[in-house]
Amino acid sequence: MTSLAVCAASGQLGRAVITALIANGQTPIALARSPEKAKDLGVEIRPGDYNDPTALEHALQGVERLLLISGMDAPEKRIGQHRNVIHAAQKNGVQKIVYTSIQGARTGNAFSPIVQSNRQTEQDVRESGLH
Repeated sequence: MTSLAVCAASGQLGRAVITALIANGQTPIALARSPEKAKDLGVEIRPGDYNDPTALEHALQGVERLLLISGMDAPEKRIGQHRNVIHAAQKNGVQKIVYTSIQGARTGNAFSPIVQSNRQTEQDVRESGLH
């Protein structure tokens, strides 16, 4: 069976995705910055702090597919955080990354910095060599 990990498992989207996967008969691996906050999910929980490249490398061992949920930090910090996840995925032979991004204009509105950081992560995923 292909292993699937979901980042940000203790957040609203991560929790919802894991719950849906379980309901569909899958057993994902949950990555969480604070693993104790995700214990109730009933799946394997691994430390997955986007700021901790070493923990991410350990957390992604044996993972083939990864859902990278966009971080909630300031846009200028998220690029590096997302790159930590992408690099850990590369080092562990993850085959595919699915990334939650955002729609919107790159310039001219209050969300533009967020859009720009997400577009950078999209580019980083494309250039990573992973599917």
